[in-house]
Amino acid sequence: MRILNIGHRMGRRPMQPKIVLLLAFSILAAPSSFAVEKPFSAGKLVDVQNKTRQKVDMYLVNTPVTTEVPYFEITVELGHTDYVAEYTPRHSEEQLPPDWRPGEEVQVRVEKRHLFLKRPDGSEMQWIITKRIPVKQ
Repeated sequence: MRILNIGHRMGRRPMQPKIVLLLAFSILAAPSSFAVEKPFSAGKLVDVQNKTRQKVDMYLVNTPVTTEVPYFEITVELGHTDYVAEYTPRHSEEQLPPDWRPGEEVQVRVEKRHLFLKRPDGSEMQWIITKRIPVKQ
């Protein structure tokens, strides 16, 4: 019984599995190699607030049972735009750095819907942008 190898009959050699894997990996890895993070810029904190919102846990006889969920809201002036952003802490005792008060400068990076603030220890804190307000000069 003969197994036909159509690619070989046409004058081409079948692709080796190693070559196929290498080609697939290079195609998948190529977009990430071109990704470049934007640099941080100096921004000014305009407002810092600790807020809560209601989260519905369940319904008992058509009545919602809710829990208070804390979150932070900040306003950062960066260039000619004020960014209002929210951050939900991982646990209720998590606090913002004490240096983050209105009027203070912070290192900020904006990427689409997210605002990245550099903490005093050098790590980043990711916030979700909720509003972009043009600043009148």
